Amino acid sequence: MAKNPSNDDRRRAAREKARQIAQAQAKREKTAKIVLFSGIGAVVLAVIVVVVILLVQAARPAPGPNAYSQGGITLVKDGSGFKPVAAKGASGDDVPDGLAAYSDSGLSDKAAVVKVYMDFQCPSCKSFEEANGNALKKLAGEGKIAVDYQPVAILDSQSQGNQYSTRAANLAACVADSGQGGKFFDFTKAMFDGQPEEQSNGLDDDAMLANAKKGGVDVHAKIAQDSSKTVADCAREQTFQKYVEKSTKDATSNGLQGTPRVEINGEDVDPSVWGDPTAFATKVLQASGEIQG
Repeated sequence: MAKNPSNDDRRRAAREKARQIAQAQAKREKTAKIVLFSGIGAVVLAVIVVVVILLVQAARPAPGPNAYSQGGITLVKDGSGFKPVAAKGASGDDVPDGLAAYSDSGLSDKAAVVKVYMDFQCPSCKSFEEANGNALKKLAGEGKIAVDYQPVAILDSQSQGNQYSTRAANLAACVADSGQGGKFFDFTKAMFDGQPEEQSNGLDDDAMLANAKKGGVDVHAKIAQDSSKTVADCAREQTFQKYVEKSTKDATSNGLQGTPRVEINGEDVDPSVWGDPTAFATKVLQASGEIQG
């Protein structure tokens, strides 16, 4: 006859069963923690990788158009037209591959360099262009000076969210990158002729490109930055937006407070001078040694 377990045996069996249950539960919790922490670790690692990639991309210099150096385009005589060259004094990484050096411009060492910081939304820049644009084009075409245009974007707030300043400066970069830098005088004039009023909605891409075409720009020409894209694509996709932002920031960091800012051989020209076409042309010719001061 089987002997019934004693109370002690039952208690021991119960304790062993409870121990086994607790041990199994602890094992399950340990496994769950391992899975949880492994998942958290993987997420954290992924976030770190993404952050590092973004930081590396942000630290990378924004590529500019292949006809720009030091933030702008320097134009000199080329036969019956014009060509872009590197800015005077630019060297190394400041000069894109394939851009001719300033020393190859054919200009004499005495030739003045006129630099114009301009915002295509700026009414005073339009006034400067109307007063002096033709004279600058004529003097450059005669091989007497070099003209350096630097489009910047400081007046986006004046186009009701349209960001016309940035978009127009981007279009200028697209034109330069397409090998049409020699048309920059006519392009600049056409852009100012079609300038939208401040506090308006700016211009849409089609209207902006129509102005570029009035300046002789082929909007279907391919850009060097991406040979699958045209000037029109470049404008619509704002290919050089980051470059415009950086070059504008660099200019303001170097003392640019408003536009237009006009320099002759690195020296600021007072608005009272550039506002008078005769006085301005005289000052430019004096700086080039064409006439005595």
